[in-house]
Amino acid sequence: MTTHAKISAALWLLLDFDNCQMATEHLAVPSLIERFNDLYADTIDHPLTFQEFKEHFHGQARENLCVNLSKHFGICVDYPTLYDAREWRMMQQLQKTGVEMAPHLIDTLSILEHQGYKFAFVSNNPIQRALAAMRFATNGQGEELARFFGAAFFEAGDVQKPKPDVYLRAMEQLNISPQNCFAVEDSTTGASAAISAGITTFGFLGFADKPQDMAATLIEKGVAACFSDWADLPALLAAFSSK
Repeated sequence: MTTHAKISAALWLLLDFDNCQMATEHLAVPSLIERFNDLYADTIDHPLTFQEFKEHFHGQARENLCVNLSKHFGICVDYPTLYDAREWRMMQQLQKTGVEMAPHLIDTLSILEHQGYKFAFVSNNPIQRALAAMRFATNGQGEELARFFGAAFFEAGDVQKPKPDVYLRAMEQLNISPQNCFAVEDSTTGASAAISAGITTFGFLGFADKPQDMAATLIEKGVAACFSDWADLPALLAAFSSK
């Protein structure tokens, strides 16, 4: 990682979005599975299920997901076809249903902000989808959530998690080092990316289907600790900041 100025001494929290801040996956994943099964019904030996997706592809998206779906089913999954008009359909879905925000998220970020933390959004999925989810937050606090990030929004783009590139780019552009920041992820895909970038990473379990199993998986992957309520994060950060 190269920088052009002295590394910032401020502490940063780099946050995944989907199922870390807002419960988008139960809306996004089924619609993608349905489209996949419709497109490839004649070439796959069984329909892709939600459980199968969670087991093999949790946290993956876009080109990386298509590559791994191709390997898993022994077919060629075309990214432009599978994702055609994807974000337009997702925005319609989010508007129709609304999106749950993780409890205590706003209060916790406010506490950390007063402690001097800064925040960055780091996601595999498009920024526009996250902003749509915030727009249609069922608690009406979406604009307040967006405010915490200012201009620090980072989308993985062509090089997706579990590769660390999006975290490395974020740190370079924010002029920070791994020692200046922490990450929060809910999947092994995201945790692998943050850990590979050298960042102390916490696992969020608040939207997990099987929290205990996911905690064990994330700890094995190398996360520092797991939590289920955002209100518990400040104490974790304080504990690990002092190490």
